[in-house]
Amino acid sequence: MRRHLSIKTYILITVITLVCLSQIAVFFISFFFVRSRVTDRVISGIVQDSEGIAQDVKNYGVIELYAEGRLFYEVEETAKKNQGRIMIVARNYRVIQDTEKTHMSTLIINKNIMDVMSGKQESYRLEGDGEVEIIVPIVSEEGIIGVVVSSASLYDAQFGLVRQFLIIGAVTLIIIFIDILLIIRIARGTVKDLDNINEQMIHTVQGNLQERIKDQRFLETQQFAENFNEVLSKLATIDQTRSEFVSNVSHELKTPITSMKVLAESIVGNEGADVEDYKEFMSDIVDEIDRETKIINDLLSLVKTDSQNNQMNFEQADINEMMETIVKTVSPLAKQRNIEISYEGYREVQAEVDTVKLSLAISNLVENAVKYNIDSGWIRCSLNADNRFFYIKVADSGVGIPDDAKDKVFDKFYRVDKARSRDTGGTGLGLAITRNIINAHRGTIKLYSESGKGTTFTVRIPLKQG
Repeated sequence: MRRHLSIKTYILITVITLVCLSQIAVFFISFFFVRSRVTDRVISGIVQDSEGIAQDVKNYGVIELYAEGRLFYEVEETAKKNQGRIMIVARNYRVIQDTEKTHMSTLIINKNIMDVMSGKQESYRLEGDGEVEIIVPIVSEEGIIGVVVSSASLYDAQFGLVRQFLIIGAVTLIIIFIDILLIIRIARGTVKDLDNINEQMIHTVQGNLQERIKDQRFLETQQFAENFNEVLSKLATIDQTRSEFVSNVSHELKTPITSMKVLAESIVGNEGADVEDYKEFMSDIVDEIDRETKIINDLLSLVKTDSQNNQMNFEQADINEMMETIVKTVSPLAKQRNIEISYEGYREVQAEVDTVKLSLAISNLVENAVKYNIDSGWIRCSLNADNRFFYIKVADSGVGIPDDAKDKVFDKFYRVDKARSRDTGGTGLGLAITRNIINAHRGTIKLYSESGKGTTFTVRIPLKQG
């Protein structure tokens, strides 16, 4: 089995490595950059000092005057300042001044000195392992009359730089240590939040939908917790809806069975009943069986339209013809209560729909308009379209829907007036089926109603699916 690295360990390793590498990289880059700048500054200072000495010697006109000591003090101080050595070499390659006194009056023949004496280059800079030698010509009106040879060690300057960077390095290590402590603390807090979330997920898997993740310390985990809590709320709602659905189904199926049992017991217990009584009892039993059958059929329709695997058979259909058929089918029911039903199609509409399912959805709306209407009322159905959608409107003069019930009428088994719904044969599933079918067509359904003043349903569906 593959061993998984904990998030805490992963965060610590990753962040600590990045912090250490970045600090080390900054340290070394800074060291080499500053070292180069320090070296250049030291060399530049020696060059300037050498050129200054050369200019002073030139001003005397005769280089031998230098040997008399007129500039002796200046050369000594300059060499001491640079912690190095200065030699004055005359045109005849004889050393006339040496701050270390080891080459006084001796001849010094050096290729670098000869090159500068011959005028091939103005100065010569030689950098070895921490050593620098600079040769500057002494130029007069007569030409090059000598050179100033300055040499110095860069070790002292570089050692001072190293010492400073050792101090900086120690401070850097302290900063890294503090960073690591902060990272560990943050990592622990983050992992603790994740552990809490993971624990809640385990409870959810075990069926506990009531607990919620508490507020978290970090923005990201807090957002995750809020989203997860919202999912839990929706799951709890779904679970409650499922329980209510099972309870409602049990109740709806049990009611006709109970009625049939009472009727059957009445027949059995009434030995002296005549044939007409038996016929009446049997007729009532048939009505209850029909009601049971309608509930079962509506449940099957609801399951089919509510399933994610609902298969829609879209085809090009004449919506005007579909609406005329629905109105014609429902008209006999409307005439029984002297309800005027009319249909108006404002334009010819061809659309991609599942004709069977959409006919069922619209039929539910029109039949409800009959069931919950007043005697001698009216029902107006209309069809219109634009370049993207077609619109079906079903309006009635019925009893209307109270404001507190408008958000619930599409729920399964919800009935505004339970007694009236039972008298009209309603199961409380029709509008739920209608909404599922319209949603499957990527459409919308809206309700406008006022208690006692009628109801209007407006359906909008795209002309093309896909």
